[in-house]
Amino acid sequence: MIGYFLGGAEKVGSLGFILETEKHKLLFEYGITPTKPPEYPMPAPKIDFVFLTHSHLDHSGMLPWLTTKYTPKIFGTQITLELTDLLLRDSLKVMNMEGYPPPFDINDIENLEPLYNSVNYHKKIYLDDMEIIPYSAGHIPGSTMYKIKTDDKSILFTGDLQTLETNLIKGAEIPETDVLIIESTYAGKEHPSREETEIRFIEKIEETLDRNGKVIIPAFAVARTQELMMVMKKLDMEYWIDGMSNVVNEIFARHGSFLKDSHEFKIARKYARKVRNNSDRKKALEDGLVIASGGMLEGGPVLHYISKIKDDEKSSILITGFQVENTNGRLLLDTGYIELNGNKHKVFSEVSTFDFSAHAGNSELLKFIEKTKAETVILCHGENREIMFSQIIDKNVLTPKSGEKFEI
Repeated sequence: MIGYFLGGAEKVGSLGFILETEKHKLLFEYGITPTKPPEYPMPAPKIDFVFLTHSHLDHSGMLPWLTTKYTPKIFGTQITLELTDLLLRDSLKVMNMEGYPPPFDINDIENLEPLYNSVNYHKKIYLDDMEIIPYSAGHIPGSTMYKIKTDDKSILFTGDLQTLETNLIKGAEIPETDVLIIESTYAGKEHPSREETEIRFIEKIEETLDRNGKVIIPAFAVARTQELMMVMKKLDMEYWIDGMSNVVNEIFARHGSFLKDSHEFKIARKYARKVRNNSDRKKALEDGLVIASGGMLEGGPVLHYISKIKDDEKSSILITGFQVENTNGRLLLDTGYIELNGNKHKVFSEVSTFDFSAHAGNSELLKFIEKTKAETVILCHGENREIMFSQIIDKNVLTPKSGEKFEI
């Protein structure tokens, strides 16, 4: 078998991996990098099957392009497929708003639906002489690793993974395999204690409210908002949620089997008030505790709230996700300025960061690799792969570049 990456080998974003067998071409992921302008993977050749690990755009964002040329079967958990449709429609709207010509249109997104095939964890998918087994990746609800078994070897493709249990979902399963293709987003980096992060987060909210400030929490709509909701139950007070997160909450509620505890998520939702219109938005700002979509401050309702509180030193902006280079969120962290309507503005509100990452840190990745008993490890989706390369002992470790073919 031959493998090669269409993108996302030596960096985070635009991930796509081709596995060529004697009979088929399998594509794992096909994403974009949502920068300005967006970055795309290499064009995919004619493929037969697509295996999608989860809905985030750096893994799914170029799927509609495939329907302009091919009609492959696309596999993913049901919750992943629903979330993917939601995020693709939103990404098309954003690209059009920002003036970047999208590589697909709404018809291409709609043409994906007939190609979707829902998978269940541990239920085998048979493709000629191969069987594919989905496992939970622990990254977000519905995220999936795929184990490909042939007569003489097994290959595990992880996508993004988190081995530690969070408030929202359990950690990744760890199946044994001969060949492991694993993300390395946090190679060389460790996450702080999640328990300590949650305590700091709650304390900062209470501290800001006590001094009569407003708390604005930019958050990714898929999984990050819901994780924060589980943490914020401890406040025992109502708050507002604005943006696409409200739609995602409905999807999560329909697919409670992918959550660690669907009952606890139902309790968490009781504290969250939906922003439905401008009147609600005004009330949310007055109440002063808001989770708003737009995790990297590139768009979404969060910019409205920040524009209203940016001059108030008593208020706080709580950053809960990684801010990619050349995004508005990175600009804020690096310079203290934010771009609103094409103009840069100084932000006088307090800005604090909290690591709620859904990725495994360096030590967790190494433990995962060891427990899979893989003989060959292929590192991808990371900018510091050489650090992990030097830490993996007694295994054949590959760090291919995008477009570079290698034998499996």
